[in-house]
Amino acid sequence: MHAIVSGAGVAGLALAGRLALDGWSVDVVERAPAPRASGYLIDFFGPGYDAAERLGLLPALRERAESYGELRSVDAAGRVRARLPIALVERAVAGRYLTILRPQIVDALLAAMPEGVRMRWGVQVETVHDDGARVTALLSDGERLEADLLVGADGVRSRVRQLAWGPHDDFLRPVADLLAVAWIGDDAELSADLGGRVAMQVELDRQLVVAPLGETGVTGFAVLRGVGRAGGRGAIARMGVLGRRAVRSIREPYVDDVAQTVVPQWVRGRIALLGDACGAVSLLAGQGASLAMAGAERLADELAFAAHPSDVVAGLAAYERDWRPVVEREQARGRRTASAFAPHTRLELEAQRAMWLATAIPGVAHLVARAAGGVTKSA
Repeated sequence: MHAIVSGAGVAGLALAGRLALDGWSVDVVERAPAPRASGYLIDFFGPGYDAAERLGLLPALRERAESYGELRSVDAAGRVRARLPIALVERAVAGRYLTILRPQIVDALLAAMPEGVRMRWGVQVETVHDDGARVTALLSDGERLEADLLVGADGVRSRVRQLAWGPHDDFLRPVADLLAVAWIGDDAELSADLGGRVAMQVELDRQLVVAPLGETGVTGFAVLRGVGRAGGRGAIARMGVLGRRAVRSIREPYVDDVAQTVVPQWVRGRIALLGDACGAVSLLAGQGASLAMAGAERLADELAFAAHPSDVVAGLAAYERDWRPVVEREQARGRRTASAFAPHTRLELEAQRAMWLATAIPGVAHLVARAAGGVTKSA
């Protein structure tokens, strides 16, 4: 059995590796010339953590994970207003979570990739054709691939979805006019001042999270309401002390609208969508990478019963039937959390500040830790 997977992100690589272990030959097509070094800090927990454990990836992920002592809520003057020990978060999820850069998850998946997977960097799918028995993909380098299955695991602006389903605008749903800006940079002074702690600042229509990486690195993530793509850096700088310091480390940021993908049908014949291509929960839900890995495992589980090419279509239908409710539940949660990331009214802002001030009370701190599930919400 042969599969073509478009996209070398978490979903695509997790699926390719698992299919190869099940005896499939797999071509992974990725338009980037190499693994992307850019990315952002995420909490990895929930169903993806369980899937990673079953795939034997947890030791490699732990080696690449970051470690922080606490999450600090700061104001515009840089003063610490509340503290949440990360140990509380660990206990709230029974220790089953990691704080890790998204590129490090990709690195772990690539390092563990079994034989039977051919990586095709710097090319993309140009045309697709499904005749019912086989699916054919013409690549941008001129090669034509035939397979039993084509999976679009190529993000919110999926090339496969565009070719087989239609224009991106038909499936992208913005969340509350929010813009996300994420980056990895160097600032030895800021890294030292953070001292192994994560700093978070929330203002009206703004949130900023900054964390140290090693001895000199920093990573940042901002959610901004009503700001155009060109205005992200300036909006962060106007947030106060932390914002002014944070923008100095911004080099090549990831900038995108906060959006979800809503696709009425994930499967068409022998073509299927996976991960953000069909069910992006948005960066606010904090489960993107987790759902990507768990969804890949679910799809592979359904295809494990495909002893003959004719069984593939049935496996794809079972994957959508069983996995769609999980994704839609997380999408609904992501829409509800928009006000927590960028409170739009003074009442919402004061309610959030009151919650963080209450973390000085041990019982309340535990409840906040359980609700957080981790130190960041960018997945």
